[in-house]
Amino acid sequence: MARYFLVIDLEATCVYPRQHDWQPEIIEIGAIILDSRLNQISEFQEFVKPVVNPKLSPYCLDLLKITQADVENADTFPAVYGRMLSWMEANRLRLTCYQNFVLVTDGIFDCNQYIRNQCKLSGLEYPIWAKSFSNIKKHFMYALSTRKTDGRSFSMSEMTETLGIRMDGQLHRALDDAKIVVKIMKGIRRKRLGFAFNVNAQLKSNWTLTFFD
Repeated sequence: MARYFLVIDLEATCVYPRQHDWQPEIIEIGAIILDSRLNQISEFQEFVKPVVNPKLSPYCLDLLKITQADVENADTFPAVYGRMLSWMEANRLRLTCYQNFVLVTDGIFDCNQYIRNQCKLSGLEYPIWAKSFSNIKKHFMYALSTRKTDGRSFSMSEMTETLGIRMDGQLHRALDDAKIVVKIMKGIRRKRLGFAFNVNAQLKSNWTLTFFD
């Protein structure tokens, strides 16, 4: 079992109708460090200033409830990312191949799409600690032996409803969503005592930018 868990949620620029040449940029990072018993150790939240499309679309403003001032007053990704790494190390997370934590995300998009594309845009190497991760959606389906008939994954609201968990905070805000993932982890542990949340997903080598329907 992992010594620590790093639960991360990211929000990115978006536009509607969809544009298939759109470059999503991370504009908010929310992260929580847990010990092996799922007790919170620390949390991190910062906005990020987008560079490619610095003005948020009306759709993005409405969906995320992030204001233009929030991102304009923020630093660009390299600076915010650097502070997040320092925060991780200050809380005893090892960022090398001998890492002592498991990254937990709500699905595969944060790693495969948002982190990957942002590192490319910012000229940064993709972090080794995010190449393997724990997808809470897959753990939920496995732990509760449930599947959707249409093959789609479960949303946060569906997982919390099934587990009898109250939804708090603002949906589509990074730290609030990370807190919901923590609640889902605890809900799974209540049904499956000692559930490990081991790595169950890998960075896909052939990923192309994917847009929600």
